This record gives sequence, C-alpha cells and structure tokens, in this order.
Amino acid sequence: MADKPLAGRVAVVAGASRTIGMGAAVELGAAGAYVYALGRTLKPGSGEAKGSLSETLAQIRALGGDGEAVVCDCTDDAALGAAFDRVQAERGRLDVLVNSVFSAPTLSPFIGKRFWETPASLWHDIVDVGAGSAYWASRRAAPMLIETARREGRTTLIVNVTGRAALVYRYNMLYGVGKAAGERMTRDMSLDLKDNNVAVVSIWPNGAAVDPPETSRYSGRAAAGLAADPAVMAKSGEHFWSADLGQAYGFTDEFGHPHLAPELADYFGPEGRPA
Repeated sequence: MADKPLAGRVAVVAGASRTIGMGAAVELGAAGAYVYALGRTLKPGSGEAKGSLSETLAQIRALGGDGEAVVCDCTDDAALGAAFDRVQAERGRLDVLVNSVFSAPTLSPFIGKRFWETPASLWHDIVDVGAGSAYWASRRAAPMLIETARREGRTTLIVNVTGRAALVYRYNMLYGVGKAAGERMTRDMSLDLKDNNVAVVSIWPNGAAVDPPETSRYSGRAAAGLAADPAVMAKSGEHFWSADLGQAYGFTDEFGHPHLAPELADYFGPEGRPA
C-alpha cells in the first residue's frame, strides 16, 4: 500500500516514551510497521519527564498503526535480551532498530558546566545511558536484522539518534563524548554489517534551534523515510540532518512545516564553545 510503505515490517524503538524516540515509534507505526516501543515509563506521570509508552502506543493506533509497549531498562543487557527474544518469538523478524535513549532531565542542570564541575555519575547518565544503550540494543538486534535481510533479500536498518555535538562543542564535554561515541558506532557498525545487508545511519535533529521548532515526529519521519528507502545501504555509515532527509524524501512535520538544515559552522563559538 502506498500510504503504508512499511506494512509487514517489524521495528524496535529503544527510548520510545518521549521526544525523538516517541516520534520515531509513531511515524514507523503510521507507515505500517509493527512497533515494539521500549522504555522505562509505561503510564503518564510515572517517569522523570512528560511522556510514556502508553501514550506513544495510543498515538500509533490513532494513526492506524499497531504495536506493543515493552517496559525495559535499555541499559540492562539482560532486559534487552528478553525484549528481543519476545520480538523473535512473536514476530520472527526484525526490520528496523531505532536507538534514541537519552536522559535530558539529568543533563539539564549541567549545561554550560566544565567537566570538573559535573558529578562523576554524569558519565553513566549521559554516556552509558545514551551510547551504551545503543551498543547493547544493537548487539542484540544484529543477528535478527541479518536473518531478516537474508530471508527477505532486502536491506534492514539501524538508526542511531546522535547530533552535531559529535563534531562541535555543545552543552558540555560529556554530552559531546556521548554523541561522538554514537557517531563512531554508526561508522564502525556499518562496516561490520555491510556484507550482511544491514545499513546503519545516524540522524541529527535540530529541535528548538529553529523557528518553528523541528518536532519529535519530524525526526521520526526521517527514521521512517530511511526505513522505506530501498537504496538506504548507500547512506550506511553516514549522518544526516533530519531536515536534509526531509528535503530528500519530501516530508514536512505534522503541522506542514518544512525545514532546512543549518550550517555546522553556526554552532562554533569562542574557543569552540557555544556562542
């Protein structure tokens, strides 16, 4: 079906309770994929910020899609293993993994702080929670993605949500380390998976840095566009602004707003810090 380009496919979104993970789960579901939405917050008001898996699933179903909410600490390898075992048992395939786990409320008090002014625990909260969860989820997903690609004769996909901080200073040092780790995983995982017809691509959201802001579902449409692209392997190992993919695939946000990608140089400030 033209309006359901991902019909019959199965997606796992790690970090689907809110923000870009929510947006990816909603848009993959709207495009026809059966979505397993992973996260720690099941019900509204029970997490560290607004958003929950049940709300994400409600949006998916309101748009004619379907899926399941799976409560899972994505930094726990055993819990992830159980989640992917469930996908295998229930669906017998995996076509798309989106890694979008991040703890924005943990970062917020330390924006603009030098690394020695932040608690040692912030390494876990930013690097392990973000980049670590992407590694643990990807290693669990890879055999399933490889098998689906082999059986279907079609490229399967990992999407890592990273960002400009992989290359320029933004917020604080640890935020950059986490994003740089995600970018390096995209490049190196793409090499490991190339011969197995599994693509790995990073998306860079621009969020509230533009007016009107890019929405979470806008970046979600970038993930869904990649998943529906039969030539996505040509993009493997690379990063793309959500807005660049919007231009390439011809989508806007849910309010009809198009966006343009910024120049990366716009984010350099004095001594490499934000202006």
